[in-house]
Amino acid sequence: MDGLSQAADCNPVTKLDTSNAQTGIADDDQRFLLYFITGTYFGPDLKEERPQKSVLQRIAEGLPPYTSDQLVGSHVKTVEVERVYYYVLRKADQSAVVKLPLLHQFFQGNLPKNEKEPNANYPQFPDLFPSILHPHSRFKNRYKIIENIVFINNPEICYIKPEDIERFERLTGLEDFVLDRDAARLHTSPDSSVLHNVAVHVSEPDTELPSIRSSRKSKKSKHINDILAFSDPLQDVHVVEPVSSVPYNGTPMLYSYMASMPTEDDSDPVEKVGPAMIFLPSVPAKKEWSNIVAATKSGFALTGSAAMGKVGPIIGLMDIGECEDSYLFRVSLPGVERDERGFSCEVENDGKVSIRGVTTTGEKTVYRYSQVFEMQTQNLCPPGHFSISFKLPGPVDPQQFSGNFGTDGILEGIVMKGRDTS
Repeated sequence: MDGLSQAADCNPVTKLDTSNAQTGIADDDQRFLLYFITGTYFGPDLKEERPQKSVLQRIAEGLPPYTSDQLVGSHVKTVEVERVYYYVLRKADQSAVVKLPLLHQFFQGNLPKNEKEPNANYPQFPDLFPSILHPHSRFKNRYKIIENIVFINNPEICYIKPEDIERFERLTGLEDFVLDRDAARLHTSPDSSVLHNVAVHVSEPDTELPSIRSSRKSKKSKHINDILAFSDPLQDVHVVEPVSSVPYNGTPMLYSYMASMPTEDDSDPVEKVGPAMIFLPSVPAKKEWSNIVAATKSGFALTGSAAMGKVGPIIGLMDIGECEDSYLFRVSLPGVERDERGFSCEVENDGKVSIRGVTTTGEKTVYRYSQVFEMQTQNLCPPGHFSISFKLPGPVDPQQFSGNFGTDGILEGIVMKGRDTS
């Protein structure tokens, strides 16, 4: 831990000179913060360790090395680690903050040495989290991840030397070490073009983030993916033509039955029907209903409020409201990926709202940690790209659009009414 305080008596932060900005060489303060933030707010995700400890706390306590068998097998998106770093430094002078290319070099252990400040070479990310136990990879060819690490938003600091705490607080402008878990994971970096005046917040569990009015940058429309776009600037983007999804207003049903997926016992050549519904002329007795359900193989029954839903796609159901100066809309998007570049919501002057995204439900096989589930039913929306469009009752001002896509799968937007130029 002596490395933490090796430069604690340095002068207050100064602006990066032009040579540093051009050569991409991190100075002493920047390297200290990279090492200190990563080592304090992240630790190995171990099965038996509760509460979870940061990697620097483990080093300070002299805990024995861990093995791959002790790791949970989880992963964290690389972009979330980036966001935590920039969130911690949100109040810091920009001379203390490295740009994304240098941050990526730190993650890979390739941050160039600073020959002008030989004492400023702190351990890099692979020194804290060896790649053999914490490999960097791409999850299903979609986004970059770091395996077996965990974010600790309220780390233990009793082991940290007072001079290192003082330096951290001086450089960051923070008064304590506790971070808002959700705000940290959703923060965008200074390199992101959508850092300021974005239109939509993506909520995480147990948090409600206030809506922020959009900027005046676009005269035609404002994209909800302005806040979602910052994930990985090096990530490949594949453009796929979306498929329209239109809400269907069907007849409420009292009871439903979905045919089970074929099993080994269903190998007989008898012709079978696909997913189906049974309509009963009268309400059955409880025993009769139980017998009907028992006659199915892996079937299920819906009763009460759950059975009163409308037949058709569960994606795209919406409500629209109106007040004197604005419109409100709510769209049901269960199973839609909320944290990727592929999601967007555009609001145009004439009131047209266009939503595009990717669904992640309806898979035939679901992988959860070390378990593999073969789905016997697939009633949720199938995985793939989708698009939804609808029109608000009148013209709007896209520049005054704000929204929130919550973990409940509901996209809510409020947009101010515009002048009718027709």
